[in-house]
Amino acid sequence: MSTITFGGLATGLDTNTIISQLMALERKPIERLENDKSYLTNRLEAFSELNDKLKALSTAFEAMDTASELAAYSATTSSSEYIGISASSSAQTGSFEVEVQTLARQQKSITASNYASKTEGNFGNGTITITTDSGATDITYSAGESLTDIMNAINAANTGDDATGVAASIINDGGGYRLVLTGEDAETDFTTAVVDDGSGAYDLSAINTSQTAQLATIKVDGVTMTSKNNSFTEAIPGVTLTLNKVNTVGEVTRVDVSTDTSAVKGKIDKFVSAYNSIITFVDDQADASWGKDSSLQTVKRNLQNMLVTKVDGSGDYNYLVDLGFKTDEKTGLLSVTSSTIEDAIKNNLEDVEKLFVGESGITGIAELFKDYVDSATDSVNGIYASRKTSTENNISRIEDNITSIEARLEQREATLRAQFSAMEQLVSSMNSVTSYLSTLYNNN
Repeated sequence: MSTITFGGLATGLDTNTIISQLMALERKPIERLENDKSYLTNRLEAFSELNDKLKALSTAFEAMDTASELAAYSATTSSSEYIGISASSSAQTGSFEVEVQTLARQQKSITASNYASKTEGNFGNGTITITTDSGATDITYSAGESLTDIMNAINAANTGDDATGVAASIINDGGGYRLVLTGEDAETDFTTAVVDDGSGAYDLSAINTSQTAQLATIKVDGVTMTSKNNSFTEAIPGVTLTLNKVNTVGEVTRVDVSTDTSAVKGKIDKFVSAYNSIITFVDDQADASWGKDSSLQTVKRNLQNMLVTKVDGSGDYNYLVDLGFKTDEKTGLLSVTSSTIEDAIKNNLEDVEKLFVGESGITGIAELFKDYVDSATDSVNGIYASRKTSTENNISRIEDNITSIEARLEQREATLRAQFSAMEQLVSSMNSVTSYLSTLYNNN
């Protein structure tokens, strides 16, 4: 419970103010400790932010440190009505003529009869034999089972290592329910044979083929290719073709694969942005008390030096400046001339890749940067990590010191208040004696 005190009633002194001023002087060491704590906390936060920015630069280079990651291609088709298309980073530029001759389809077989119910157990005993290239499988059903039970039995046989490759489903054709068997893919041909003893209200009728299996067939520049589905992933290197419709005989669909200049430049722009973010951040710390920290300046200097590194190799570009990179003399910020880099990407992507990715035994710019940044952000020995533990320990010690001093000052304040209170009581007692003596004197 806090205590309310009224100082100076006897002496006329403002003892509360006097005590507050004395305690303010006593708190000076705490203020210095709090300033030290604030400095350490802010410095650690600054290095944490630098660490994040370095990691962002590493991420930018992860998209550039191999040829397949740096490269990007776009593919177009003269008619998406016939072919859908997409290109991966392993594509090759060129133009191709594609003729869609057939679409892939699975074999479908359906019961000759339809049935009023799919759930009532109206069938007798019987066996369905499904024969594929892998062999024959007998599927039995018993009296009292339903069309759904038979479907489930067929699907159960299509599991595991000995799966038939034939799945069953039930449709309603408007007049009743039919059992439909579907092959796994366009390469799965099958026949069925049904033996039903006729003991049930329903007899399982013959299962007839309603649609034969058919491979997808295309011609690419006159070369015939087939697939068990409507997707071709190797007909054109690095390009996936998805068939939508058969071409009219003699008609072809043109496919063009080209370098996606904007996508490649976008990866380079992310590098530039991440680099500039670090340079700006280091410069912004100049006014802070830790702004001259050698580690900050070392990071900046190392990154700047790597910008002018020569990459020996067989390509036309050995320096970043060859691709239109330049730094501002005043700010140190990096930029790239769009027309220069775009022309290089469009017309000589291979040599752009050699500069960033390198060749056998030659380190490219991307790997050079990434290796340095990964070392600088190492979770144990990195710039931030190496400071984190020691700084946090120092902050903890400062907090302990503050707590200890606060406890001592609390006792000190209590002592001062007790001393001033005793003084007030003494003065009050002396005033009472003086008043008494004065009264005696006046009465005589």
